Amino acid sequence: MRKFDKNSVFSNVSLKATEWIRKQYLRAQKGFRFSPQAPVCLIGSCCAALASELLNDLSNWPSEDIETWTNYIQSFQRDDGWFEDAYLKPVKGNALDSDYMRGHATFLAVMALDALGYKPIRPLEFLNKWRDDERVYKWIDRLDWTNPWRESNWVEWVGYLLLADANLSVDNVPLPKEQYPAGFGGLMQWLEDHQDSTTGFWGDPPYHGLERILHQMAAAYHHYVFYYATGHPIRYQDRIIDHTITLQQPDGLFFPGRVGGGPCEDLDAIDVLANMHRLTDYRSAGIKQALTRALFALLSNQRADGAFVYAFDGNNTNWYYTPQLIWALFKPCYPPGPRTRIQTLHRYIKFGNSGAQQYYAGCRELPFRMKGGDMFSQWFRPLGIAIAACTLGVDSSPIWWPFKFRKQITQGWFPGVIDLEVNKMECRERING
Repeated sequence: MRKFDKNSVFSNVSLKATEWIRKQYLRAQKGFRFSPQAPVCLIGSCCAALASELLNDLSNWPSEDIETWTNYIQSFQRDDGWFEDAYLKPVKGNALDSDYMRGHATFLAVMALDALGYKPIRPLEFLNKWRDDERVYKWIDRLDWTNPWRESNWVEWVGYLLLADANLSVDNVPLPKEQYPAGFGGLMQWLEDHQDSTTGFWGDPPYHGLERILHQMAAAYHHYVFYYATGHPIRYQDRIIDHTITLQQPDGLFFPGRVGGGPCEDLDAIDVLANMHRLTDYRSAGIKQALTRALFALLSNQRADGAFVYAFDGNNTNWYYTPQLIWALFKPCYPPGPRTRIQTLHRYIKFGNSGAQQYYAGCRELPFRMKGGDMFSQWFRPLGIAIAACTLGVDSSPIWWPFKFRKQITQGWFPGVIDLEVNKMECRERING
């Protein structure tokens, strides 16, 4: 059994991560950049709060900065309760429309405010249309389940916001049906009626093989949190485990066909496997082996400056992006022709070892570099590390810090943290040697 080594190469992971986050804070602008290349924005400030909470750093911030940070996030709320980020705008040809962008911003903002110890200023009036079980059931049924990865986000957002608005948190778990807020029962009933018996997932994406499994698994991750909260049994646990483990790649991560994984894909798979490990003994040793591989891969994902990157290829070259470059330069239908090809080549040369330029949700106003660090990865990468580490235990994990998981029923909550809290002193003593 691997023992924790406080002098290991991974011992300063959380410290370096918090230092990178702090460098993105521009006090004069009252918020955080999404990346060193992006402006101060709502999304960057929300992810910074959630990452800092997980890294147990929020208590180290001066109260005046916390208040400024909070006021900045609250300033983006509309009269109807939605939050809106001017930089998070739909892109032509992208499947994410303005409603989706607004929902995403609101989900992050309400969570971030809770992490900072605050609530939205205005009531969430937009939730009124979902405060009915039958209406919610029909609404979910009308979503496009050929795209479960996207639509499952909506299910998670509405479910989380209904629970949070009713002041229901992990302190109320397991939630009995009589405590369900109006609308939440319809959500749970739809999930129960539509779970795929062959995989334990949801949806019917038009893909085959591992790509199909990836889309279904990523969707299911958004749904399972409500099962953990209600204590409702998750059916087909063996099939869920089997299909999720098949996604693991030689690099230890979970994006089929791509070296370096992805923040969403890796966290989703790790969270699913870790929670299934809590619920069943099926393939217990195999799950721990998979999480160990994933944990070391994620730890290698951090740069020397503390940034966690979107996808790390294991070295400091751009060999992974070469096929993408060739495709971008030579595919005949690429508009607007030569100009775009020249710009693509320029970016490839300019960004060098920081990797290809990307845009969060396709938004040009929110650029980041694939291997340069971004605030979303700064939250999701350490969250995957924390969940894997807690599942393996302090004696077997190569990394440990006083993880602070979410106290709301949403992403970032790990039910196993209850046991961690009970044994916090023992864990601290082991870490300090």
